[in-house]
Amino acid sequence: MSAPAFLAEYTRLAEPRLREFLESKRRIFAASPVALSDTYSLLCDYVLRGGKRLRGALVLVGYRAAGGAEDLGAALDASIGIELLHAYLLIHDDFMDRDELRRGGPTLHRSLGGDHIGGSLAVLLGSLCQGWAYELVLRHGGADGAAAMTRALEEVTLGQMADLRAPLGAPLSEKAVLELQRLKTGSYTFDLPLRIGASLAQAAAPLLEALSAYALPLGQAFQIADDLLGTFGAPEVTGKPNGSDLREGKRTLLVARALSGGTVADVAALLGGLGNADADVDALRAILRRSGAEQECRADARRLCAQALAALQQVALPAAVREDLEQIAKYAVGRAF
Repeated sequence: MSAPAFLAEYTRLAEPRLREFLESKRRIFAASPVALSDTYSLLCDYVLRGGKRLRGALVLVGYRAAGGAEDLGAALDASIGIELLHAYLLIHDDFMDRDELRRGGPTLHRSLGGDHIGGSLAVLLGSLCQGWAYELVLRHGGADGAAAMTRALEEVTLGQMADLRAPLGAPLSEKAVLELQRLKTGSYTFDLPLRIGASLAQAAAPLLEALSAYALPLGQAFQIADDLLGTFGAPEVTGKPNGSDLREGKRTLLVARALSGGTVADVAALLGGLGNADADVDALRAILRRSGAEQECRADARRLCAQALAALQQVALPAAVREDLEQIAKYAVGRAF
C-alpha cells in the first residue's frame, strides 16, 4: 500500500533540516584527536538513507491536532529529535539482532566492519543519536516532552530486553506477546510523537487521551503488520531479509498463534526450527499458514486498526488532521496486505 502523501511532504520539509543538524555536529568528530570522521559519515548515511519518517510526521500531526500555529519551526525540530530517537533504537536493535540489512543498505555495525570494534562504535553512535534527540526535544518540548520520551524509552528498553530473553524460555502466550509488543513498539511509534506534538501546542488532557486511545492499538497493529512483512514480505520491498525473526526464534504473535492452533507434528517442527540459523524457513512459513496463524494475525491487525479509527470519533479534530490520522492507520496495517 502506498504511503500517504503527507509523509512525502513531511520528508520534503524535514530532510534538509535533519541534514543541516547532522552537519552541525560533524565538527565534534573533526576535532577528535583520533580520526573519527569516517565513522560519522557512515552514521549520516544510515540516518539519511530514507525510511518512512512516520514518527517525525506524527509529531506535526499531533501539533496540528492541538491547533498549533502555522509556524512549524519548533514542532519540526522536535520531530527531527524523534527521528533521531528512532535511529538510535534501530542501530541498537540491528546490532543485538545481528542484522546485516536496513533500508536496503548495510546496518551501521556491519558497515563499520561487523567485528567487536565496529559493533561498539555503532552502539556509541546510536547513543549519540539518543542524546541529540533529548537535546532537540528539551529545546522545544520542554520538561514535559523529555519526561514523555523517558517513559517511552523505559518501556521500549524493557520490551527489547524481553524480546531478547523470550526465545530462551518457554513459548509465550498470545497475551504475553501482545504486551511485549506494546512495550517494544506501541509506546513510541505512535503515542510518543503524537503526544509530544500535541503538547507543544498546549493540548488539553481530553485530546491527549483520545490520541493515546488511537495510538496504542494502532501500535500493536503496526507491529503485527511488521511481523507479517518480516516473515512473508519480499526483501526488495521491505529493505531487510525476511525469515530472520524465525531464525532468531522471535516470539511473535504469528508464532504464538501457530503453537496454540497447529497440529502436534507442526508444533514440534516449529519449535525445532525456531532459533535455528539453518532452519528451512519455507517449511516454517508453511506451518504458520497451515495453522491459520497468518490469517488470524491479519484479522487481528484489521481489528486493532478499526479500534484506533473508532477512537478518532470521540474527539473534535480539524478535518485535515482527522484525514491524516485515518490514512496513517490504514497505511500502517495495509502495507502488509
